[in-house]
Amino acid sequence: MAKPTASEFVAALRQVEEAGDVEPMVALHAADARISNPTDQEPHVGPEGARTFWTAYRKSFEHIHSRFHVVTESDTAAALEWTSECRTAAGVETHYDGVSVFETKDGRITRFVAYFDPADLGTHAGAEGAGGANPRPDAYGTAPASVDSSEVAAGKTHP
Repeated sequence: MAKPTASEFVAALRQVEEAGDVEPMVALHAADARISNPTDQEPHVGPEGARTFWTAYRKSFEHIHSRFHVVTESDTAAALEWTSECRTAAGVETHYDGVSVFETKDGRITRFVAYFDPADLGTHAGAEGAGGANPRPDAYGTAPASVDSSEVAAGKTHP
């Protein structure tokens, strides 16, 4: 089985962000996958952990759209540099920047980690954190010129 590509990951992310459908993303993860970001105290594990992570991510926002600046892939991993434009669950319009890295083996994602500065993210009681248990609805940052995720999915990426 071929490994998930960055384009397949972005297509699954589109389903999460636009339709709230986490199942295409869950299907990319291995039975022992470890999924996390800086707001998680412990990684989420396996398909159920992926489902929990991506459901919490989507519920953190009224709307979100990620754009990718740089996508780098190897035979066993991919790194995606991004900016997400969103309205948080608390109704705050904002942007935040980060990098997501995933590793693959036997045709599935075995490790996914999103890196961003948690200091850029505010907390308010009652809002879920993106992919984690800690609330963070006040994400903010800048949105430099970048490639839209639909261009990554179409294979039109920058080196």
